[in-house]
Order: sequence, then C-alpha cells, then structure tokens
Amino acid sequence: MEKGTQPAMADIDEVLGALAAKEVPASLTTIDDGVMRGLAERRESVTARRGMVMAVAIAAVVGIVGSIAPSAPAQAEPLFGVPSGAPSHLLAD
Repeated sequence: MEKGTQPAMADIDEVLGALAAKEVPASLTTIDDGVMRGLAERRESVTARRGMVMAVAIAAVVGIVGSIAPSAPAQAEPLFGVPSGAPSHLLAD
C-alpha cells in the first residue's frame, strides 16, 4: 500500500492485522491519568455552573416576591434625629 492512498475494503483486514501486530506506545500507558483528571475538572465546572444558576434563580425569586408583597409598610425615620421608638422619645410624649 502506498503512502497517502486509502486502503480498499479488502485491505482493511490486512491494515487491522498490521496494527494488532505493533506494540502499544509507552505514552498510552499514562493516558488514563490525564483523561480522568480532565473528566474531574469538567465535572467540577459543571457543578460550579449549576450552583451559580441556582443562586441567580433564588435571588431573582426572592427579589420578585419581595417587590410584589412587601412585609411592612414603609416608615420614614429621621436620619440623625431621635428615632420614634427610642426610650427618651417615648417618655417625652
């Protein structure tokens, strides 16, 4: 078979036989560690992304519910004055 030509269907058995007769390269014995490390990194990134999406969704729901149904009416308090709930203010009234 010449270099650069594709094998015919009848030659596939010969090509596979030649590949089976060759030794496995030594670099393939260490490929498992790299593959498993890559899978672990991908799993961690998917988990982190899922956590961020859940946090954004929860924040959106809390924000929407908080803006639609406030728990108490708004009350204005003096910024630097005596608050209306302070003991000195209650005794003066």
